Amino acid sequence: MKMSTKTPDEKKKRERAILDLVYSDESFASITPDEEPDFKLKHKFDGPEFGVEVTEFYFSESRARIINIPGYVSEIISKGEYKHKDDITSLGVKELTLIPGDKRKSQRKIRGILQEQPNIDKYVDKVSKLIKNKNKKVSKYVDGLDHVNLIIFDYENGLINAPTDKFHFYFFKPKLEKALTNSGFREIFFVTKIGSFQSLRYVYIPLKMLFLVAEAYRFSFIMVKGYSGESQKYTDKEPALFAEFLKWRGAKDSQCKDNSTGYEVAYGNSGIFIAKDNKVSIRDYNDYSLPNDLTLVNNTELSRFFDKKFRKIFNESKKTYIFSTELHFNTKKNFRNH
Repeated sequence: MKMSTKTPDEKKKRERAILDLVYSDESFASITPDEEPDFKLKHKFDGPEFGVEVTEFYFSESRARIINIPGYVSEIISKGEYKHKDDITSLGVKELTLIPGDKRKSQRKIRGILQEQPNIDKYVDKVSKLIKNKNKKVSKYVDGLDHVNLIIFDYENGLINAPTDKFHFYFFKPKLEKALTNSGFREIFFVTKIGSFQSLRYVYIPLKMLFLVAEAYRFSFIMVKGYSGESQKYTDKEPALFAEFLKWRGAKDSQCKDNSTGYEVAYGNSGIFIAKDNKVSIRDYNDYSLPNDLTLVNNTELSRFFDKKFRKIFNESKKTYIFSTELHFNTKKNFRNH
């Protein structure tokens, strides 16, 4: 959802401020403002030109107007003047009772705007819908570019005060996962505030990377729970099985490669490399071209592995498996709303 209350120049300045939270100037030879996508970036060193689309998330258009139009709340409360007919209902003025923390002071009546905060499920549903709508435009954005990423700046910060390592548990609901796995954006960065009220900070979360890592651990959980007695049978096949599991989960653009050093499964801008000695590492391709020897995951005879038994354990994991991680990054700069 993008606001039209600012001039084109002001709008582009704010988009650039959001871009700067994820991408640092010194890493690029050029950052060119554009439309559809909003920016084109070129690495200083060898690398393809790629695009970044920036969008903003609000619970509603009315919320967006309150946040973005200076003095709008005062206009509504003191003058009853509204910018849009929908705001009359959603931003209705009510009489509120202010109860001081100091009991020696008396209560008093004030006028204000009271809005209900959507619960976590509604919050995630709205973000999922935003991604789904953006997905429809990817083919237009990517024309002439190696790939395009999406940055979502979250003005609602619906997970403030939630444990910072439980973002995946709260956020990765079925609708979000479906929007993510159906997306043609190489990576989707979600910029939001996390932490307690005393220690809030902006972070960006690469959602596809988080999905890849969480599903790797989920697959390992399933294998231990349901197939530990057959470990010798599946030891050599497990990396390839994970690649097909990712596709089975809906990640249609997942890729893989197998060579003398190990097996890699790549999704979006990231890869999980499983070495021959079973050491696991996460690779961030940082918007460079993916290795040429990666190939799209195809169904093989291994796909028969995802049978009734596997689906039962998988469905159980959706109820009992909790993936905890601090996989987020502090923003490159502090955010100032232009």
